[in-house]
Amino acid sequence: MAGQRIGAALAAVLVLAGPSAAQQAAAPPSPSPAPAQPPSPPAAADFLLLNQERILTGSQAGQRLLADEERQRDELRSAARALDQSFEKEESELTARRPTLAPEEFRKLSDAFDTRVVQARRDQDSRANELAQEFDQRRRQFYGQVAPILVMLMDRYGAKAIFDETSVLLADQSLNVTDAVIAEIDARMPATDATPPAPAPAAEPAPAPPAAGIDGGN
Repeated sequence: MAGQRIGAALAAVLVLAGPSAAQQAAAPPSPSPAPAQPPSPPAAADFLLLNQERILTGSQAGQRLLADEERQRDELRSAARALDQSFEKEESELTARRPTLAPEEFRKLSDAFDTRVVQARRDQDSRANELAQEFDQRRRQFYGQVAPILVMLMDRYGAKAIFDETSVLLADQSLNVTDAVIAEIDARMPATDATPPAPAPAAEPAPAPPAAGIDGGN
């Protein structure tokens, strides 16, 4: 029976864990209780509320996961800018050589340059997509680890369901267990469990969007 409930809770959080998770709602401030004794809902409740986004942004493991995502985005952007500058420099040098080159030779060099720029754009898009998939998988892992905590809280309060507060029009905020979930995450989930090491970077730096093409005509 417990296995079925964990499975059901896991399925629910996986649906909610994607990039479309609500980011605007915020749970009401808590009086900063000790982690082991967060504010509690009534002794018995048919359902509970939580703010899924704040579980990610408010827990230590979630914050480290988000910080690692931003670090990788920054690395990709930095590599893109560096490559873009390299393309711009190469384009200027090739343009400066144009008067000294035969039209056929210049066109050949120009076409080769444009081909490399287009490939760089494709590689950039590919790496960005890979990162998005990695981030999505990590967040699914994170919410999967949260599922047993939700089951435990349902058992504690005799609840039959837990809803994300962003999908509920109006409810008693004493039913909100977001702080309790965050406290349990911090107690049970070391940051290394929620943020697996990033894959080794590719051998070549992430390319940038293509610079303007060079006119190969005379």
